Amino acid sequence: MSEALRPLNALVYSLCAGLWNLAGEGSKAIMRQIGRELYERFIKERLDRSSLEKALESACRIIADELKVCEDMGFALKGDLIEVKISGCVLAEATNLLKEKGVPLIFCPYANVFVAMLEDMTGSSYEIRSIEKLERKTLITLERVA
Repeated sequence: MSEALRPLNALVYSLCAGLWNLAGEGSKAIMRQIGRELYERFIKERLDRSSLEKALESACRIIADELKVCEDMGFALKGDLIEVKISGCVLAEATNLLKEKGVPLIFCPYANVFVAMLEDMTGSSYEIRSIEKLERKTLITLERVA
């Protein structure tokens, strides 16, 4: 990891671990709102809203190519499930430390941003079904629930 990213990872880790210590499962609602704020601030106005697939493509492009917070990002639509695969996340160290501490990966900002985007685009509710670490990649599975 770049030395320049160490303070960012330390900050994110500390905020997430502290929130988990104080609010436990209640921190899920807080993270959903943080995801919504990130979506509205950085993605919503530049999103291609012509279809769900175009919205997902443009969100991946904005996050990876423009914001440069990961090396690559892609998605797969599977009925009520949407899988998002991320490689080279700049927050990988923080999320690895959170996982070691036993904190669930509900703190993944990408997952919460995509939940906000999907809810905005479809009018349906979505939940984070799973977040799996696969070496240098992360697989996020989101599920439509209503």
